Amino acid sequence: MEEIRNVSADRALGKMIQQAVQDGASDVHIEPGREGVRVRFRKDGLLYSRFHLPLSMAPGLSVRAKVLGRMNVGESRIPQDGSYTETIRDVAYDFRISILPSMYGETIVIRILSGHVAFIENNELGMLPEQKELFHRALKKKQGMILTTGPTGSGKTSTLYAALKLLNQEDVSIISIEDPVEYRLPGVTQIQVNEKAGMTFAEGLRSLVRQDPDIVMIGEIRDKETADIAIHAALTGHLVLSTLHTNGAASAPLRLMDMGIPPYLLSASLSLVMAQRLVRKICPYCKKEMVLTEEMARQQELPISCVGKTVYEAAGCSHCQESGLLGRTGVFEMLAIGKEERELIHHHFSVDRLREAMKRKGRRTMGETALVMMEQGWISPASAGQLLAGEASWI
Repeated sequence: MEEIRNVSADRALGKMIQQAVQDGASDVHIEPGREGVRVRFRKDGLLYSRFHLPLSMAPGLSVRAKVLGRMNVGESRIPQDGSYTETIRDVAYDFRISILPSMYGETIVIRILSGHVAFIENNELGMLPEQKELFHRALKKKQGMILTTGPTGSGKTSTLYAALKLLNQEDVSIISIEDPVEYRLPGVTQIQVNEKAGMTFAEGLRSLVRQDPDIVMIGEIRDKETADIAIHAALTGHLVLSTLHTNGAASAPLRLMDMGIPPYLLSASLSLVMAQRLVRKICPYCKKEMVLTEEMARQQELPISCVGKTVYEAAGCSHCQESGLLGRTGVFEMLAIGKEERELIHHHFSVDRLREAMKRKGRRTMGETALVMMEQGWISPASAGQLLAGEASWI
């Protein structure tokens, strides 16, 4: 952890942001405490300490952050939010700043959103070959709805952006409505939600369908009004892509039914539902083969059928900062909506029946996908075990 002393708050904050961009961090946490100001970066979902500053610098850092984010510099009693844009090494970055009063000063969190989207190319999402085939097949359709589901931070937006990059051709019109616009995509008309000004997801969606789009991306379906408009668009000649907060693919129709969407509309409009999680990858520079023992399988809550198989672990090296993990990958499960699935959703819906239909067609659950990725050396036995345990809790 590097000490920063004897510099202005402006220079200190600039150094932090430059370093965060260089490190590939997604967030900067500036946290004043009794022993000084701790600065942590979030990368690949995990926080780690990066800088330490004297507590006396905390007020200056807050003022500088407020100036950059166009906030009220004289107000320190209530939370504030702001944003600004800066170009660093020829790449435009959007910085979203959140300031929260705390015991020893104001805590500052800066989210870094890059205009550079090369890291979310379609072939880097982490899909297995058969999953990628289902994904591409759904994207080739002229209408219908593709949903990606999972908790916050599971990579849903990255999957949608990868889809838009694949679909972004001269002969199609693509419009997105997002909150916020995280990455800029040339050739795509991107609209940002602004609820204070009355630009909600539903209001923006209602307007954009009158703009003659071929493809519509909705950052998130949050309510019945948005769901109604999205489904109507999917049934009237538009390809609609969106996200939903559910654990598994088979539970997405239930979530929409709970919003008040009739089953017959869901069965007619849904094309593909993908559930996903982000998992840290084993470092390719220091990973080594090993045979999974019965004791290891028991410790990691892996099926006994995995015992004796070749898996991979990493001891740590300079490339992965001695963690044994480097980068993240998506782990997916796919529910392709065919004749059988439409019948189940329309007349005989249950999550269990949909999951059984997935298995009959050889579609892997998320846990089963994790086991394949473990054997291929992408993720560790511990990560696979965690996904299996998580899946068991929401089936």
